Amino acid sequence: MLTLSKSRLSYKIVGSLILIFLLTFMTLATVVSMVFENTILVSEKQKADLLLRTIEKPLQIALYLKFYDQIEEKVSPVVSVPDVTELVIFDQNEKELYSYKSKENIASRHEAISVTHEIKEPTSGQLMGSVILRYSDLAYDETRKSIQKIVYGVGASIFVIFFVAVWWVRFLLSPLTKIAKKVRYYKPGDQMVFEEEGSVEIEQIVTAFNAMQKTTQDYLAQIEAMNASLEITVQEKTHELENQYYIDRLTGLPNRYRLQERLAQGEPIALAVVNVDDFKEVNDFFGISIGDEMLIQIGTWLKELSGGCYRLGGDEFALVFNELSHKELEHRLTMLIKLLDEKTFMVKEESLNIRVTIGVAMGSEKVLTQADIALHHAKENKKQIAFYNEDEGVEEHYRTNLTMASNVRRALFERRIICYYQPIVDIETGNIVKYETLVRMIDESGNIVPPMQFLPIAKQTKLYPQITLEVIYQACTLFALRDEEFSINLSDSDIRNPHTVSEIIKTITDTGTASRIVFEILESEGIENYDEVTRFITQVKALGAKIAIDDFGTGYSNFENILKLGVDYIKIDGSLIREIAINPRHRIIVETIIDFAKKIDARTIAEFVSDEVIYNTIEEMGVDYSQGYFSGKPISLS
Repeated sequence: MLTLSKSRLSYKIVGSLILIFLLTFMTLATVVSMVFENTILVSEKQKADLLLRTIEKPLQIALYLKFYDQIEEKVSPVVSVPDVTELVIFDQNEKELYSYKSKENIASRHEAISVTHEIKEPTSGQLMGSVILRYSDLAYDETRKSIQKIVYGVGASIFVIFFVAVWWVRFLLSPLTKIAKKVRYYKPGDQMVFEEEGSVEIEQIVTAFNAMQKTTQDYLAQIEAMNASLEITVQEKTHELENQYYIDRLTGLPNRYRLQERLAQGEPIALAVVNVDDFKEVNDFFGISIGDEMLIQIGTWLKELSGGCYRLGGDEFALVFNELSHKELEHRLTMLIKLLDEKTFMVKEESLNIRVTIGVAMGSEKVLTQADIALHHAKENKKQIAFYNEDEGVEEHYRTNLTMASNVRRALFERRIICYYQPIVDIETGNIVKYETLVRMIDESGNIVPPMQFLPIAKQTKLYPQITLEVIYQACTLFALRDEEFSINLSDSDIRNPHTVSEIIKTITDTGTASRIVFEILESEGIENYDEVTRFITQVKALGAKIAIDDFGTGYSNFENILKLGVDYIKIDGSLIREIAINPRHRIIVETIIDFAKKIDARTIAEFVSDEVIYNTIEEMGVDYSQGYFSGKPISLS
């Protein structure tokens, strides 16, 4: 009985020790695993965040310059990382610009780790878009599942032994209670010291935990070293990108972006925009390589002379001056121009001299824009230096032009560019036999806008060829159903534009109006480009079209060129017709034109016939056709 009792007690002690060991081990393993799991998750998120930061600057530049086709190249270092499962880039309107999804099927109970960064403009800080990175959490998920299995086992074991050993465990686990208290507040990076006491089993647990703690610390040290390496790489790449973004590659000077960044600080300065006159001729005559070397030397010379020099692009530089009065600044820039007049640049054994035009503005707000306005003012008035003057209203003039250009663009899109047609009367019969096509624009309020208000601005933009083609289309479509001849004015730029000429020929062919259309060419424009005009006339005349010289008598009236062109009509300029009944000199000129036209078998059309006296006078002189308010005002025929 005693033996059995002792045996049972031994069993109880051994069993209790085993149970206590298991319970202690499971408890420590759970705590350490939780800490380890959290450490891995934090580490994975940090890696994902650092990966995003390596491409944040390149993406910022690509989105700012709208180089969307370069996005895939910029993000390639990130999407090549095996653990990256998805990368999506949106613009500020949440429109997807780029999307990458890993082809590998990574199984995970939870979604991958997700990190989102906003991308803002480098200058204004406005939101340009966002990038979302999803990073594989497979390692984290596997660790969590293993820990869960252990926890479930520990829970089941505790449930079974609780009723048997609760009173005994309290006594035997006193050393483990101390360990648990320390583990409870453990954080990654902490160094905990455990006393190996109580029993062999306790000593083994402590030894194992210390080894696990050392492994965790070594892993954290590796992560910190990797983070430090990534941070250095990011800093190096950021510095490299900043140099590319803020430094002009050709001259090595700070560029427009660096200047704008400085101006954004609100420091009152004087800014001079220096434009090299006729620099295109240097490129055309000597080649781009010599032109580039010339720009480098000019930039170096300006920097040495003034200090604060920036290259704005092309053949323009900017000079920044601090604390100078208007008079001092004008004197310094005048001296700069004189020195530049005496300066000879040597480029590949070529001696080159240049002249510049300078626009100057002083202040802290919009100074770059104002200096640019002053530069344009100087060029328009053929000055070498011009200071910005708000009282001249140049900005308001530019704003008006921009508004009108925008209105013309919308009018084209909304089909509010229309055609009016002015009758041309055969003086012999008194019948309307022709119409001249005149363009008009209808504004958003329904009012008619005359051409002199919008055509000059359209000619300065890419909108003018579209207006020409719209007029050609409308007129040809209308007169395809009528019998009269109709004329359309063409400018020098129309004739020199291969696309416009091609579309004109296609339209008159498709509508069957080639034999009834008359192209009016301004003497002051077309004749100066004689070869191109001849080529155009040859093309359209082969199709049956006719040619008229418009405003004849206002220029030098090169009769020899007109003979070569073989024109069908000569339109006598209105400045001669208005006073023909009272001005003998005008009458002599018109008589000469009529006589010349008859000798070359061309018909004459008098413009601006405003009353019966003028009409009777030109009828008496032998003019063939009359055009003006007396014969008929411009009207809509549609």
